[in-house]
Amino acid sequence: MALRSLLACLALLATSACALMPRELNLTPLWFHRCDGEGNVLEWDAAWPILHYERTPEGGDDFRIRPFYRRVTEPELEAVEHQYLWPFGRHRVYPEETSSRLFPLWSWRSRPNDEGTRDTDWYLLFPFLWGGSSADGREDYFAVLPFYGDIPQFLTYDRFRTVLFPLWVAVDKGGHRHHLFLWPFIGVSACAENGHQWFRVLPFYGHDIEPGKHDRRFLFWPFVAWSTENIDAASGPVDSVWLWPLLGWREGPSVHGWMALWPFFQATSKQDHFYSLTLLWPFFRYYWNRAEDNLTQWWLWPFYSRVTSDDQRAWTALWPLIWWREYDDPDGHTAQQWVLPFFWRVVQEKKTGERESFVKVWPLLHRTQQRDANGAHTGGDWSLLSPWPWRNGNAYGMQEAYGWMWELARGVRRARDDVAVDVLGRAFTARERQGETTASVPFLFNYESDRSGKATLRLFQFLPIPFGGGQTDVSTASPR
Repeated sequence: MALRSLLACLALLATSACALMPRELNLTPLWFHRCDGEGNVLEWDAAWPILHYERTPEGGDDFRIRPFYRRVTEPELEAVEHQYLWPFGRHRVYPEETSSRLFPLWSWRSRPNDEGTRDTDWYLLFPFLWGGSSADGREDYFAVLPFYGDIPQFLTYDRFRTVLFPLWVAVDKGGHRHHLFLWPFIGVSACAENGHQWFRVLPFYGHDIEPGKHDRRFLFWPFVAWSTENIDAASGPVDSVWLWPLLGWREGPSVHGWMALWPFFQATSKQDHFYSLTLLWPFFRYYWNRAEDNLTQWWLWPFYSRVTSDDQRAWTALWPLIWWREYDDPDGHTAQQWVLPFFWRVVQEKKTGERESFVKVWPLLHRTQQRDANGAHTGGDWSLLSPWPWRNGNAYGMQEAYGWMWELARGVRRARDDVAVDVLGRAFTARERQGETTASVPFLFNYESDRSGKATLRLFQFLPIPFGGGQTDVSTASPR
């Protein structure tokens, strides 16, 4: 309630300032505001860099108490998001979904599942206290680790259960249920499907037998192991023996493989399907697999590597420093170039014709450009000093909370006809929007021009000097 009252007071102050004062008033760090030609608030700052507000391109509100708090509204989704101590805290509300977190203290999420039933998941003091429920009661679970746990879709398992972890653990996966005691050393199965048998006492002995499919066994793991795979396959069964790390082999009607002094020397092949060869690992490896879009990969580490397939082409040099890669996916085409850690470039072209490019010279600068199918510049940004090493989702919210700490200059294109630049916070700032321009330097001057070309320069923010020319359209002129 107190926050809403603060926001209401600040909004009233900014609106009053736009009505009574110049469209752009720059008294940074005390106060700054910028309004459009109709007097609507576009941006304001108070006690820069702490308090900041701007209207989003979609017509929502973006309010910040940097670096502690941010509130964003998204009218197109009817969503409201609160960020606090970002990236640890987040509270987001949709019409059908609510989520909240302050990692690692808590997380809570409520949403409809694929069947339309409401699911709720939560944790406290990650990873110790977990819980969840569904409206139909099919997904109720609870865990107080390490004392008790019953969790669906946990790690790689369909269901994970434990009592006094690691004394007893039960896991379900792919129709199988395994029980482990003194995890991971002792395990037995209780599978109802196909007479599956699974047993192990690490490191002494273990077996995994599914009649008609496979038979796997080990003795004094990992030193001795043998198996028969693909018993039900049309290509025939494959037998293998493993005497680690000295020797191993694999043999079948169309499969052949061997290993010596693992991992240094290995080879495996299946006729007309795949082939892999490793010599003096990790220095040389060759791999081809028809099932993976005719993937061919080889490397002479760390000097050079090459990857090709039906939908990608890539190479590296002096791994991991230099990477060149391009690939196709259902959305379009992506090209990437990396000279780590100093340079990277990413270009994404969608099948609809839209294009986005990103270039970074770390830690000095970055630039993002977005264009529509006709090539028109529709969005993007740039920054002088850009130390954050990620982009897109991994950079979400970081500039908004912390960018003021490192940005010497920043430009942003919010829309096709909306471009702004800020230098040293608000030491110089300018914005061109819908044919109108405003600019200012703290306390010294501000400038504004309208669509007709009529311009005004205000010395010391308030003393007007009209200049420029243009015919004012009475029907669209500002009342001020």
